Order: sequence, then structure tokens, then C-alpha cells
Amino acid sequence: MEAIISKAAGLALMILAGYGLKRLGVFRQEDAKVLSRIVINLTLPAALIGSFKTFRFDAGFLVLILIAAAGNLAMFFAGLWLSRKRDAPTQALYALNASSYNIGCFVLPFAQSFLPAEALIGLSMFDAGNCPFNSGLSYTLVAARAGGEQARPGFVLGRLARSVPFMTYLILMLLSVLNIRLPEFVYQTAATVGGANTFLAMLMIGVLFDLQVEREDRKQLTEILVLRYAGSLAMCVLIWLLPLPLLIRQVSVLAMLAPIPSVSMVFCEKCGCKPSLYGVANSLSLAVSLCLTFPMLILLQL
Repeated sequence: MEAIISKAAGLALMILAGYGLKRLGVFRQEDAKVLSRIVINLTLPAALIGSFKTFRFDAGFLVLILIAAAGNLAMFFAGLWLSRKRDAPTQALYALNASSYNIGCFVLPFAQSFLPAEALIGLSMFDAGNCPFNSGLSYTLVAARAGGEQARPGFVLGRLARSVPFMTYLILMLLSVLNIRLPEFVYQTAATVGGANTFLAMLMIGVLFDLQVEREDRKQLTEILVLRYAGSLAMCVLIWLLPLPLLIRQVSVLAMLAPIPSVSMVFCEKCGCKPSLYGVANSLSLAVSLCLTFPMLILLQL
């Protein structure tokens, strides 16, 4: 228990360091984009490659794709239903912020510190079911309703093809199925680079923190966050009661508590949603997810 609390405290200090450095003027809010690019395009793919050194393909992990897709669809349509009597941009705001999970920059660093290496593969499998929604599927489903672009399958496929973590995972999975091993120095180099992933991701989370809420936005923000996390916790309980392997249940529960991905803000902007609403919703979800994830990690270790 002492080791678990120590790890959690270390991650919290990294986040506080990012926030403190931003308050001191060392970092700006915009710098989080640079950190995000490093994490998504370099350290996260490296961490995945390093975790594949001891990985053996298990078809049981495929259920995580279905869990991720089901969770996204359930929360997406719950957001539409809750906002059904409001205008199209507001409906888009609720649907886009109720669904999708920030796996790469949030959940993976925690799993990297607390769970076995196989958990990274499980989360990548979950993200395979989550990635289409993060990459534009949710946006295309509300675009016509909000007066934006028409739904285009090519848009989603193009975003997936340009996702470095997703393509890294896809290639590694193919190599694993074919029983092809990479040279040892590749795993060693990847492990060294991937070791920085947790620190950079936690630092980025601290830089992103911004919790200034306008009075007129409070009701909608509360509704979105209550919907997202009440739904997520309900799904966590349901998944935990299913007769699934422990690691799959652990991975699913952590993933369901993830915050709103930052790309959702891009899609909200395209749908004409109010910037102060979707910007603060993103930061608040980060705070709520942190408050839920730390105790959940301790419970999962008991």
C-alpha cells in the first residue's frame, strides 16, 4: 500500500509541477500542444514498442474494442438525449463531451506506473475501439445536425491512418500475430524513450489546468460532467461484475474514467459550440478524472 500511495503522490507532484511552472510563467497554455505532440508522436509509440517485448497475442483482448465502442455509443446518444430540446450546437456540445476517452495522454501513463506491461497492450486495444470516435466519427454523426460537414467515412479513416500511436499499435499487433520479433536494441531504445512518457504526460496535464468558469455556463457544464461521470461509473460497475479476466476489467475501468480528449474541442469549434463552455469542460473533466483515477488505482491494487 505504501508503494502504491508513493507512486500516486509522485504522479500528483508531476502534475503540480506543470501547473506551478505555468503560474510562474515558465510555461504557457499553448506549450501543452508541443508536449502533446511529443507524447503522441514519440514517447507513447516508444512505450508501446517497449511493452511488446514480452507480449504474446491473446484474442481475449479483442473484447476491449467492443467495450470501448459500446461505451462511446452509449454516452454519445445519452448526450444527444439529454440536450434533445436545445439547439444543434448545444446538442453537439453535449454529445461530443459526454463520449470519447483520452487514453494516450492520460490513462496510459497511469497504467505504465501501476499495472503490468500487458496493460499497455490492453489499453491500446481499448483505444482501437475508441480511436474512431476520437478521430472524427462522433463529429461526423453530429456535423449535419449542427450545420457543419456531411459525414464522410474517408475522413475518419484518414485520421486513423495519420495517428502514430494507432498505426504503431497496428503494426506491432501484426508482427505479434506473425510471431516476428524486433531486434533487441529496438526494444532497449524504445524503453528508454518511452520511460519519459509518464513524466511528459503528467507535466502536460498540469500545464493544461484552467478552471475559470463563467457564471452562465455553470448549469450546462454541471449537466455534461454529471452525465459523463455518472455514466462512466455505472459502466465501470457493470464491467467489473462481468466474468472477464482481471486485467481486462482493470484496463476497462481505468479507461472509462478518462477525461474528455482535447481533440473534442476542435470538433466543438467546428460545430459552432460556445468556446468558454467546451474549453472549461475539458479542464474540469481533467480535474474530475484525476480525483477518480488516483483512488481507483489504489482500489485496483488491493
